[in-house]
Formats: sequence, structure tokens, C-alpha cells
Amino acid sequence: MQVFTTHDPRLDYKKTETYLLPGFIDAHCHILPSGLDLLKCNLRTCTSREEVLEKVADEFQNHNKEGWFHATQYDQTKFEGSVHITRHDLDKISDSTPILLRHSNGHASVANSAALRAAGVTRETPDPEGGEFVRDADGAPNGVLLEKAHEFVTSAAPSPTTEQMVEAILRAGESMSSFGITTATDMMTGRWNLAQELEAYRLASERGCKIRLRLYVQWADVLSSRAIDPGLFAELQSAMDPQKCKVLGLKVFADGAIGSATAAIKSKFLTTGGQGQLIYPEAKLAEIIASIDAAGYSCAVHTIGDYSTDLVMDAYEKTDDPTRHRIEHAMILSEAQIERMARLGSHLTVQPEFLMRFGHAYRVQLEPEIAVNLKPVRSLLDAGIPLSFNSDRPIVPGNPWDGIAAATERPEGFNPAENISREEAIGLYTHGGAHANFEPEFVGKLEPGFAADYQVYTEKPHPGATPSAVFMDGKIVQGTTD
Repeated sequence: MQVFTTHDPRLDYKKTETYLLPGFIDAHCHILPSGLDLLKCNLRTCTSREEVLEKVADEFQNHNKEGWFHATQYDQTKFEGSVHITRHDLDKISDSTPILLRHSNGHASVANSAALRAAGVTRETPDPEGGEFVRDADGAPNGVLLEKAHEFVTSAAPSPTTEQMVEAILRAGESMSSFGITTATDMMTGRWNLAQELEAYRLASERGCKIRLRLYVQWADVLSSRAIDPGLFAELQSAMDPQKCKVLGLKVFADGAIGSATAAIKSKFLTTGGQGQLIYPEAKLAEIIASIDAAGYSCAVHTIGDYSTDLVMDAYEKTDDPTRHRIEHAMILSEAQIERMARLGSHLTVQPEFLMRFGHAYRVQLEPEIAVNLKPVRSLLDAGIPLSFNSDRPIVPGNPWDGIAAATERPEGFNPAENISREEAIGLYTHGGAHANFEPEFVGKLEPGFAADYQVYTEKPHPGATPSAVFMDGKIVQGTTD
């Protein structure tokens, strides 16, 4: 078993009043959207339909009615009966200004009639492959958008300008640095315009972004009919300082999420009786992964359900070197799948904070014997699977200490036998993240030859602690040394 540790015997932390840790590395998050979300209506604390609609109505009053109104962190599983809000509810707030509530899992949303019209969605609009316009009994879309249907409508909203993107990246970097994060990996670069986003990330890094920026680009922006010009792609990458900002590989989605009942699972969701959905047919998914591998890129695949994870491993087994590819999430795993993943050697990213934030949704959607064993970190470590801890921010607030707490003392309702030690958890959020980003000799450790990315605490680090200072390349970027 390989356990990533943070303790260096050459550094006796306990003999001083200050404690040092390597900078946290969040190797799976969404940096640009995190910054943009800070400007949107946040519904995270709302636990009923009434609360959601009241907050949206209140904040809508101060909104520029000429633009779209966006809200984030919508979660119908918190409601009694887990029944979605629909366009009919939102139309009572406004049926002329587009309103869009994005689900906390990032795989669904609810739109009002104005948003559907802006996207050209009518009763006759067919469901896109890998998505669904949920419909009323009469066949008209009711505003609930799943997977590719969600993307179809959200893409109709005006895109941010390059300068707005830069400011959002800087804002996200500031927020993440306050948690002790010194490196972060954006896992969906290209949701608006790839060239524009790469330029924004470069500019943000040059303007003093407080975190190192690592990027996974949507595969379709590089290898499909909508692909960016290869010369321009190479030019944009070569303009980056790789220590500050660089592209690591390509990202693809295999399935959806548990909260929206769109993860591809072998059992059935309790709320829908369905088994979720694949974003691409099996053969197409295998073809995409093969094309990414053949082009020489690292591939990172989002897979939540056990069914889709089998398909991803099938595809990785056909590559020359599965260890240069990543599996994102893989929340539902059998013992046989864990053994297979260990043989495969691909890096697995795990988001333990999900158990804390969305445990209610998992228990609503999944059979109890499945829900209790989600994210079996102890078993994964014992099997020798290369792991890292990450947040998927802005899906969750993204403080690494919350993830560490969820991994060392799993929330009620989840198998405590899968708890790990605090040292192991910190290691997975530091050097584990460096492995995920293929930089194990550069960051993530307090050792000679590594970048001087570290956090300073004036009390023994623990869940809830805040670093008094954060350093990147030996220069203070957050807090004070007083």
C-alpha cells in the first residue's frame, strides 16, 4: 500500500508554536465557474420549495431585468417528497426575464418559460442524446433539464467577457487560497469558448493569481467537429508559464449524478425506478477514450455510477498505459471493481465532502446497502489505488478541512469502517493531488527540491482551522506572518 504522508522527520513541527503543511492541492474543481458563482443567487441553505422561491423572488427584485437571472446550489432532494420546482413556479416570478436555477450537482437545472424560449426549446424540441427535457402530462417541457438538456439551455445564456473571466479566476483563486490551497485543477475548461478561456487563465496567472492553475479541457473542443484549430491550441498553451498555468489533458463525461438520478447504475434509483443514463452510447464512449489516448493526451473521465465505471475501465484496459489516465469520482464500487481498479493503476479522484453535503440526497435516491458504502476510501487505500482528495467546487464550498473531516469521521449513515487517519487524509489532499496532476516531484511535500508552497498555522491543524499565512514559491499570498 502506498500512503501519501505529509510528515517529514527532518521537520519537528511539535517543538514550535507554528505548524507547517504543504499547500493543499484541489485536483478536481471548477475554478472559473467558482468565481462567477460568487456573483449569483446561492440557494445552498434553502430546504423547501417555498424557501427557494422566496429567495429567488427577493433577489430578482434587484436584478437587471435585461439579462438572465442565475441561481446556484438548487437541490430538490432537500424538499419533502423531493419534487422539482418547474417553469410554472418560476413564471410567477417572471415569465419575461430568463431565470435558471442550477442544481448543486451541476448536471441539471430548472428554467422558466423565458429561458426555454431564449434557447429555442418548444414542445416539438426532441430530447438531446444524453439528456432529457422533463415534460408535463401534455408533452410540453416543464422546465426541468437533465444532463445534455441542461447544457443546451445554459449555453443560450450570454457568455462572460474575457475580462469578466479573468476577474472570476482571480476571485476564485483568492477564495481557495484562504483555505490553504496552492494548486487547483479546473476540470471543464471550454464550457463557453476554449480559446477565450485559455487566454483568461493565462492572463489571471500573469496578474498574480494566488493558486497554480492546472486545466483539463473538454475533449470535444480538441478532437471533435467543433475542435479548436490545432495551431491555435498549441500557441495558447505555449504562451503559458507551465509552473503557473498549464493544460494537463482532456475531460469527458460518461454519466450524470446521483442527486438528479442520472448516474449510470446497475441497480435502480428509488425516486424514479430508472438506472440513470450514459452521456454517450457504450461504443461511442469507448471510441472517445481511444481517440484521446491515441492523440497522446491524459484522459479524465467523470463516472459516478458502477455501470459507467465498468465501461471506463474497459476502455482504459485497451490503452498502452492506463496509469496516465484518471477516473473522476467512481462513487459506487463493488469489491471486484476495487480489485480491478487496483490492477488498472489509473488515478482516482475522490470528493469526501460530498458525504457531508449530499448524504441526504444519496439516501433518498439509492438502496440503503449501496448508499452506506459510497466512497469507500479505506478499501481503496488498502487496495493500493493511487488516490487524491478534491472538492469539485463550486458543487461544495471546497474547504479541504471539510473533506478531511468527512474522510476521517464519516457522517452518520455511512460505513465507519471506511474511515482513514487524519495524516492519510491530509496526504491525499497534498501529495495525492500532486500525483493526480502528474507533478509528484514538484509540489505537495515539504522537502528540498519541491516548490515552496506551504501553509502556516498558529495552532495544531484540525478541521475548522484556518491558516494564518499561505505561501506559494516561498512568497506570501494570503494572511500575515505577524
